[in-house]
Amino acid sequence: MQPSRHRKDHTPTRHRAGYRGRLRRRLLAGILSVSAFALSADDARPILFGVFPYLPPARLEQLYAPVAADLSQAIGHPVQLRTRPTFAAFREGLREEVFDLIFIQPFAYAETAAPHGYRSISRPSRALSALFVTLQDSDLADLGDLDGRILAAPPEQAAVSLLGRQTLLDHHLEPGKQVRIDHQRSHAACLRQIMIHKAAACITAASPLFIFQDRSGVHFRQLAESASVPGSTYAVHQRVPERIRKALQKRIGLWSSDAVGRRLLDSIKMPGFIDSSDRDYDPVRKILAHPRDTTR
Repeated sequence: MQPSRHRKDHTPTRHRAGYRGRLRRRLLAGILSVSAFALSADDARPILFGVFPYLPPARLEQLYAPVAADLSQAIGHPVQLRTRPTFAAFREGLREEVFDLIFIQPFAYAETAAPHGYRSISRPSRALSALFVTLQDSDLADLGDLDGRILAAPPEQAAVSLLGRQTLLDHHLEPGKQVRIDHQRSHAACLRQIMIHKAAACITAASPLFIFQDRSGVHFRQLAESASVPGSTYAVHQRVPERIRKALQKRIGLWSSDAVGRRLLDSIKMPGFIDSSDRDYDPVRKILAHPRDTTR
């Protein structure tokens, strides 16, 4: 029975605080155990599949809803697609561990996802590199011609933005001085900056570049390419049962072996995926631990 609001509570403050703390811990433990039980008991609660927003959300929905449906059929458990409107918002979702399965760029995986319980299971057979592209009739011949020009790029913490920045430094072009970098919300927005002549070139990656070219009919010319790292990875949170994790890994690896899977790969412009593990991303961690550009 609740005490009257006019009745004074004589419970010592420290005892009330201790009780509230124990209650919060019990509630949290209950929530976590329900989440784990739901998956292990084949409950109807879907596996939340988060795709980082390297393209506009509506385009990601078109491309990855069929991926979610394919994975759902393969594992016999509902898989529900999710994304966030910005890279920063998606990283916050990783920190909150709201997704069960993710497709994430390598730097965000190593820096944010892995420390929050996600483990890589599949990565592209093709490594990731930053591509510097421009219009076919551009007067740019090489990276040196970007001196004094505007270079569009995806968000600052995007993998290709980080790789591209290092490539500029390797060519003695200091970002912010010789080259102004104009960061956009997505790869598609970056490429549009070239088309409307707001930027001389764009930093992007092979998959979003091919998707944009297919959709727009505009083809770009490559100026340069950065060093490569392991590509964007599918990763699963450690709370997901091992049998589901293995089933996801098996199906992703088999996409290149059947017609349905090949259509999925063609739509997202990927050559195929191979099994991977957390240690495959140690080269990315080395870049994060020893950045050459100390002015950022």
